[in-house]
This record gives sequence, structure tokens and C-alpha cells, in this order.
Amino acid sequence: MAGRFPGQAPKGHMDAVKAIAPVTRSFRAHPSSLYQVRQFVREQASASSLSVAITDDLLLAASEACVNAVLHSGSRQVKVSWRCTKCCAEVQVHDHGVFHRRLPTPEIDGPSGRGILLMMAVMDEVTIREGTPRRPGTVVRLTRCEPRAGGKSSEESTPRRRSKSAAR
Repeated sequence: MAGRFPGQAPKGHMDAVKAIAPVTRSFRAHPSSLYQVRQFVREQASASSLSVAITDDLLLAASEACVNAVLHSGSRQVKVSWRCTKCCAEVQVHDHGVFHRRLPTPEIDGPSGRGILLMMAVMDEVTIREGTPRRPGTVVRLTRCEPRAGGKSSEESTPRRRSKSAAR
């Protein structure tokens, strides 16, 4: 279940994102593939003429989602999908693992354990469909929209959505 926070994609934009067929690539679930994932996202953002700021946010969030999949899913592959409309981009990261909920504890985790929080900070919407033992496969959906005409960003005008999960 998603909550609402400042920065949610403007109403109606997500319907437009869903209507466009995604571009999907599979990557080996290994740290050495993260560079290729970032290249893929950067190429798609460039082809979609997204701003540098939006591209950087998407790169950061997609990298975090892929790092989680590589480190925690036990999957052999990670699928990354890209969809973009005139004003919103969506990246989905899909693995074949089981999601393990946990809260970050800095005393134990050190500097790790904050990827989902970071994704939520830079995206307009983050949703996580948690893989379970009965239905493995976690899907992280990241959405970021360009500011509206007139200079008002979606972050200033609408609530931000996030997943119910705090950390992976």
C-alpha cells in the first residue's frame, strides 16, 4: 500500500506512462553489471530528452534498486524496464528473489541499508511489489516527472508516494 508525500506525479500522468510499451533489458545480477544498467538508463533518458537533473535522479534511484537486487535477491538476472511520456519517466527493476523487510539500524548496518530511503527522496513515486516465498520476484517501480509548465515542480504541488517498506 502506498502512502502520499510531497512530489507525487501529477494526477493523470501515471496513466499516460502505463500506456506506452516499455524498453526492457536483462542484466547479470552482479556488481560488474551496474555500469551497464546506468548506461541503459542514461541512454533512455537522453533519447527521451529528459533534463540532466531528472536523469541524475533516475540514475541514482535505479542504481540503488539494482544494487539491492544484486546484493539481496539471489537472482541470476535483473530486468530493467524504461517507459517515458512527454513529462514522466518510469524505471522498473525486477528480480527473482524474496523481499526481506527490515529497518535500517546505523549501529549495525554502518553506511548501508538506506537505499530505499534514498530512492524515495529523489523520486516522485516509489512502489515495491515484494517477492514472497510463494511468489518470488520483487519489482521496484520508480517514477520521476518533469516540473509542470510555469516553473512549479510536481514536488511543490502534489503529495509524494512511497512504498510501505522502509529498507531492504
